[in-house]
Amino acid sequence: MSLSFGFFSDSALTTAISSPLQFIQAVSSPTAEDKTIYFGSATASRVCEADSNPGVDAVTVSIVDSAGGSGSPATDVKLALSSVGLGSATGGATLALPATINSGSANAIPIYVRVLDSTHAGGLNLDLSLQTNTLLETPV
Repeated sequence: MSLSFGFFSDSALTTAISSPLQFIQAVSSPTAEDKTIYFGSATASRVCEADSNPGVDAVTVSIVDSAGGSGSPATDVKLALSSVGLGSATGGATLALPATINSGSANAIPIYVRVLDSTHAGGLNLDLSLQTNTLLETPV
């Protein structure tokens, strides 16, 4: 069974993110690009937990580099639970979300993402994406 929980570009959880972390790197003056995405489910009466130890282990979000050794490394991405937290976040580090996440847009978890391409090569970068640990979704 597929999970209804996932990443969305809006807090209402209506637009699922199905592509990698796309960002454009300017050649002359690379600057960090900040985005806010949301983790949750618009399906009513559902709960999401880590499959490893439901309700105890955190739901985690990791950065995946599909082209290791070329393009941007995972360490170019910082994740945080607040925009202020991006300043002290470690590039490439896994982000811990709550151990139990209820469905519904009111329970959407904002994830703040900062990308700064260390390669300083101009162009569109598509080699980085986000992934959760193995999750268990159950009805409430």
